[in-house]
Amino acid sequence: MSPWIIIVILGACAIAYALIMPKKNKVQEPGHHLVQEMESTLEHYMAEIENDNDALIQRVAEMKGEATAADQRMQSQLQELQRRLDQLEESKTTETDIPSNIIPLHSASGLQAQALVDSVRADSAQQVSEAEQQAAEQESKPARESIKDRYAELFNLYAEGKSVDAIAKQTGIQRGEVQLILQLAEREES
Repeated sequence: MSPWIIIVILGACAIAYALIMPKKNKVQEPGHHLVQEMESTLEHYMAEIENDNDALIQRVAEMKGEATAADQRMQSQLQELQRRLDQLEESKTTETDIPSNIIPLHSASGLQAQALVDSVRADSAQQVSEAEQQAAEQESKPARESIKDRYAELFNLYAEGKSVDAIAKQTGIQRGEVQLILQLAEREES
């Protein structure tokens, strides 16, 4: 074969390939466009998640700061209360050392605290005595009322000769419970 025929055949193949190639790209473009849209959507979604995470981290940091500040406030209040308690205990011990006819002006708060303690003790003693009185009253009452007193309607119906099913239906108590109550009443009487 001559070289010019080989060149013509190669040229024809190149032209055919060139014509086929653009058609392939046109067919692939819609799929390629869909992939690009999905990639951009995922990138947008990831950016939103990252922004949300940053906001969440910032909020957690703020809450941690608030908790730390609250803890510091509580610690300072606790220290102040401890200091005041120490002062009161100190003034209480100095009061016991001072004769009772001399009352210094700075111990007035200690006296108020002592009066408060005395009133709390008196109130608790009164509550204890009231509780003892109530216990004594309850002991003087009968220990418990009889089963016939508690279920008077049930025993009235039973005395009228009603059946267990009729009593259960009329009182709204289950049949087995009615039978149990009747049996307990029999035991109580014997």
